[in-house]
Amino acid sequence: MQPLSILIVAAALGLANAGVTAVAVDEPRPTTDSSYVYPNIADISHATSSLVGFLHKYFTAKTLRDLDTFAGYFTPGSQDVYFDATVGLTVPQSILAAELAVLFNASTPDAKSYPLRIIGDMNSAVVLSVSTPGLFKAESRPISAVDFKDGKAARWIDYWDGRLSPLISERAPENKFPKTFGESNITTKPSPVIYKVATKLFNALTAGNSKAASSLFTSDAVLEDRSLRTRIEGQLGIEQYLNRSLHGTPYGLGSKMRHVVGGVQGGAYEWIGSPAAGSPNGITALELNYQGQITGFYTVWDSSRTSNHTVEALVGFAVAE
Repeated sequence: MQPLSILIVAAALGLANAGVTAVAVDEPRPTTDSSYVYPNIADISHATSSLVGFLHKYFTAKTLRDLDTFAGYFTPGSQDVYFDATVGLTVPQSILAAELAVLFNASTPDAKSYPLRIIGDMNSAVVLSVSTPGLFKAESRPISAVDFKDGKAARWIDYWDGRLSPLISERAPENKFPKTFGESNITTKPSPVIYKVATKLFNALTAGNSKAASSLFTSDAVLEDRSLRTRIEGQLGIEQYLNRSLHGTPYGLGSKMRHVVGGVQGGAYEWIGSPAAGSPNGITALELNYQGQITGFYTVWDSSRTSNHTVEALVGFAVAE
């Protein structure tokens, strides 16, 4: 029999000699796989290894513009599976490769798309990523909600800020802009853990209750608004920022919840923006600790629909008083 200390070290190092067996579990693990065709810098601390593996293949195909392989990661059929909430695009898997070929037609050889932060599992997840300027003529940093079915994406929806992107000219006219994005087609449910936290947070934000919202965060949590390019650190600072900004942010007063994705380590909720705030929809990703408290809040919405004056005012609310 091996001493307990040796067993612990052997398990940690993944050794299988001397009668010691390391048990593989579906937990986040970093990789140094040299097959990466994009910067391998994603934070995978809140994701399962199966999800990380799927997204490695997904973003590799996208970066290489291998569109047939890329489309193969979506559930086949005539039902819409890919959505863009900023320009109002909905695409079924059957024509996804052809649609993307048009979008990627002007991309440059050095263009890349890759994940920065991955949260969730192969039931549903959220991905924070970046597309370099060579792909769409401007840098894009979307947050994407994903629902899976039988190991493929049954619904993938991108949310991003169109303020500085030429692609915003392709936005569907208001009378044809989608009111829904396939969420009613999803029959699987997110983890009760993320659903409970997301619902509590949403209810507090839409009511303008910054104190109730901030109580869900850890003392060292961070809040990042990708559209405003702001980052608030600490529970107290987050409460103060929300208290000043909720009347003007689209995810604040009067917003509505659309859909929730994610697992026990976190996820995201999609929301319908307050009519008074300009942006009709957006998404908020959440990282959770083992007590179900929020350690990270990351949101994005289309600020191109909002006046410069409003954007500047919201950014100003991040300044400590």
